[in-house]
Amino acid sequence: MKRFLFVSLAWVGVMAATPVAHATLLGPPGPNSSSTIDTTASLAGLTLVDTFAPTPLALSPPGGGVTQRIFGTYQEWVYRDAAGNLTFVEQVNLASNSTHVERVTASDYTGFTTNVSYLDPTATPPPTGVMGGVMPSNPGGSVIDRADGTVGFDFIGTPITAGSSSAVLIIATNATSYDRLGTLSVIDGTTSSNLTFEPTTATPEPSTLALAGLGAMGLIGYGLRRKDQGA
Repeated sequence: MKRFLFVSLAWVGVMAATPVAHATLLGPPGPNSSSTIDTTASLAGLTLVDTFAPTPLALSPPGGGVTQRIFGTYQEWVYRDAAGNLTFVEQVNLASNSTHVERVTASDYTGFTTNVSYLDPTATPPPTGVMGGVMPSNPGGSVIDRADGTVGFDFIGTPITAGSSSAVLIIATNATSYDRLGTLSVIDGTTSSNLTFEPTTATPEPSTLALAGLGAMGLIGYGLRRKDQGA
């Protein structure tokens, strides 16, 4: 009976400390995913959680002494659905003196499932977002690709030109927490790398850690009891 009690306590503590996977996972990532145009339903029913900055942020110059050719701003938002899953939303806005842009990527989504798309140009944009915008296109291949934790949007067919904005880009995930340490890359041959939102694994709450400790103590106690009995 005591052995059962020790093992039970250990099992309860360990199981309580283990994150529970959401029952309904979103579409898995893949290297050659095709895109679909989402309508206003993409953001309908979602709650705005955070905005990266109150106003658009300037795109960073490329590193390594490369001449800056990409000028403009970017905006980002995080939304949450009723189940607690997060959707990351972004838009790139080029200045009138910028070169055109053919690719935009976001990372790091390693370890999370994603459902990647973009908002229909007639849909209502996020707060302060630009209506419409250039939709991703790539006549020779995939419009949206996902590999090694990076989500990529191609604009090869119709580049984002000077003075215009990308469509509102949407990355729905099964993540429930996030930070501001991701990377948004705007690419034209050179790369403008910018801080962005990214999904993270939630840190266990103190109560969960306490249960984990209880489980560990149960396992230790059971091990010591067996050792004493075998002595």
